[in-house]
Amino acid sequence: MAGRRRARRDSRDAARRSRPNSSSSSARGRGSHHRTVECLAIGFDPSVTFADLAWIKSQWPGKLVVKGIQTLDDARAVVDVGVDGIVLSNHGGRQLDRAPVPFHLLPSVACEVGNHTEMDTGIMSGADIVAAIALGARFTLVGRAYLYGLMAGGEAGVNRAIQILSGQLTRTMRLLGVTCLEELSPKQVTQIVAAGAGGAASVTLGNDHEAEAVDR
Repeated sequence: MAGRRRARRDSRDAARRSRPNSSSSSARGRGSHHRTVECLAIGFDPSVTFADLAWIKSQWPGKLVVKGIQTLDDARAVVDVGVDGIVLSNHGGRQLDRAPVPFHLLPSVACEVGNHTEMDTGIMSGADIVAAIALGARFTLVGRAYLYGLMAGGEAGVNRAIQILSGQLTRTMRLLGVTCLEELSPKQVTQIVAAGAGGAASVTLGNDHEAEAVDR
């Protein structure tokens, strides 16, 4: 009996030694939280101004592109600084819910600043690329679409994702009756914004006789 009690007591002692200390775990958790907050504070510095961008431009001899533009006023401001390109993006909606949809902003920005404009966010198919270029984008970035291919099949998956996008782009242009990107124009795109808090966008591509809807 003594042996069994000792064994149980030894097991309990071992369990206590292996059990995480709740106070130290909480302290580590708080420390991790503070480090995260500090990183966010550095990455989203509210004191940064367009004057800082002008300084960066003066120091950097290469091309300078600013990503994350979400208003027409900001687009004008960064182009006035002398950047070589702007990317309309809400970073996939990860940073702020209900952030402006780049497809909505694109026509006015492209009209205002011309060929400085590129677009990110919402590009999930070749039809999306066609719509963006038709609305005035010089080109588009592709984020999630290639990442899906990367996760599924590595380099081969990325190559396959690009093949799919290319095929969709070519098919969409054929359905629109255009033979080159220069023939695309805003008249081939209709934007529909759904009522409600989300303000989801639907982009319809097509001429009078044919259309393809792309939900955003």
